[in-house]
Amino acid sequence: MKFAVSSTGKTLDADVDPRFGRAPFFVIVDSGTGEVVSVLDNSTAINAAHGAGINAAAMVADAGVDAVITGRVGPKALAVLEKAGVKIISDASGTVAAAVRANLAPSEGPEQATVSAGSSPAGRQGGCRRGNNTPGAGGNRGQGGGCGCGRGRGRQGA
Repeated sequence: MKFAVSSTGKTLDADVDPRFGRAPFFVIVDSGTGEVVSVLDNSTAINAAHGAGINAAAMVADAGVDAVITGRVGPKALAVLEKAGVKIISDASGTVAAAVRANLAPSEGPEQATVSAGSSPAGRQGGCRRGNNTPGAGGNRGQGGGCGCGRGRGRQGA
């Protein structure tokens, strides 16, 4: 299995970059050998005014990876990756090598964007990290995404 890890550098010792679309590099790692297969330079997407996530997702999908390991992925990049059959593993941190090791076991549940379409660019109001993205008493619709965990800032029934 080949993983593309959003990274601040080009080696296994580099940190995972929490930003998928604006990560400087994607380190492609073979999970069988644990070695770097290649490194994708994401400078074109980083400098784009719009569409960084979509451009990065297309580049990663074209590299033929099986999964992406990153901090968070926006909904548009998620759609591109899903269409290409690339699995998304979010909320990763630490080094590239540690992130790959931590994700060798198959994860459960459907992939979801970790930054909602209406959230802030920094992703501070992304989806519920508890996996409960159903509307509830905590917030419902609004700027916070309405995951029901109390982080939404919208009004009920809007």
